[in-house]
Formats: sequence, structure tokens, C-alpha cells
Amino acid sequence: MGRHSHPALPGMTVLGARLREVRMKSGISQMKLAERLGFDPTHGYKYVLRLEKGLVPNPTLRTIAGFLDACAATWQDIADALPLNVGTAAPRPVAAATRSRPPEAPAPEPAPAGPPPAASPPPKRRDTRPLREQLRALRIKERTDHAQRFWQSVHEAEEKTRAVLRSLRVISSRHPDYLAFLRSSCMAIDSLSSTRPEVVDAELLRQLQAAAKRGLDRKTLERIQSICSDTLRPDMPAR
Repeated sequence: MGRHSHPALPGMTVLGARLREVRMKSGISQMKLAERLGFDPTHGYKYVLRLEKGLVPNPTLRTIAGFLDACAATWQDIADALPLNVGTAAPRPVAAATRSRPPEAPAPEPAPAGPPPAASPPPKRRDTRPLREQLRALRIKERTDHAQRFWQSVHEAEEKTRAVLRSLRVISSRHPDYLAFLRSSCMAIDSLSSTRPEVVDAELLRQLQAAAKRGLDRKTLERIQSICSDTLRPDMPAR
């Protein structure tokens, strides 16, 4: 029986096209990129091809980070093309009820005074799937939960950044540039969260210097990165 293909999430086609532009600009082939991502280049290039066509339904941030690293690119190169639902699963539609509600039963007799009887918990259904499938389902759930928490944090940081830009009276035409920088910084913090703090700080400094060269105000950029750190790393001491 043939393998079923999953529909691409909204915005994945735009992201895939941008990733292809990044790869073409770097001069690396799909087979070479697949090899750098750890795939067998003979067949792994097919995954790169599907990713660039927007046909990978739920790529992880780690996969995209590896793609950019292999092309010597940064999150800033694709920040404005990222859909908000990267790494999350699309919710399933809930079917409307078609049956009418049954007539209500008469009210029961009041129970006698006293503590209610302890209800026994329903028995747990035994998972009969092979252990490999159980572990895979657990990894997918953990990845999806992490992506949802991440994008909720990014949304919170964006709202704080908009308030800062309004208070500083930054012209509205520059707001998208600062918000793109915000998302790039948040992604760097998240994708490098398992590394040493100095590695994260070095990447943030590199992004800040690059954005400042494009004419963005350095002090405003520093405030935006502080917002990212406070939102995504609230347990970390202030730098």
C-alpha cells in the first residue's frame, strides 16, 4: 500500500522557496546538503527537495537550523518567511453534533448526608503498540508541545517589542525590520539552548552587529534581545 503524503501547512511553500534561495546562493547541491544534515546523500536529497517545495508538513527548528548552518546562513535570512506554525501540528476540525439531545432524566433522590463514596479511577488502557512506535509518538508530542510553547513566547515578546517601538516613536516603516530581528534572536536562543551560554551570547552579538550595519538603532536592538532573553530564558541571570 502506498505511503500517504501529508498536506503542507500554510506558509510552508514560501519558507521552502526561501530555503532554496539560501541553498542556491551558497552554491551547495541538494545531495551535499543532505550529507551535511546526516542523511545518506543518495536518497536524502529527496527530503531536501520536499522541504524546498514546502511538502514537509512539520519541520523542526533543529532541522531548519541545520539547513542554515550547512549553507553558512542565519535565521535573519529567513525570519520574515517563517510561518507561526512551524513545528506544530494543525488542529483537527471538530464535527458538529447531528443528533438531538435526549430528554433529560428525572432528578435523582437527594443522597443521604455523609462523605461521598470514593470513586475508583478508570482502568488505564494498555498501549499495545510496539515500543518503537510508542517512543516515536512521545518524541512527536514533546516536539509539538515545545514548538507551541516557543511560538507563544515569541508572540508575547512581539507584543512587548511593539510597545517599546511605540514608546521610542520608531517610524512604522521600520517596525517589520525590528520584529524580524526579534524573531531571529528568539530562534537563536531556542535552537542553541542546549549549548553553553557564551555560545548563545556570541550568536546574539553577531546578529546585533549585522542588524546595526543595516541602519537599525543599536540600543533598540539591545532592548529587543533583552526582551527575547527575559521571555525565553526567565531563569537565566541578566547579562
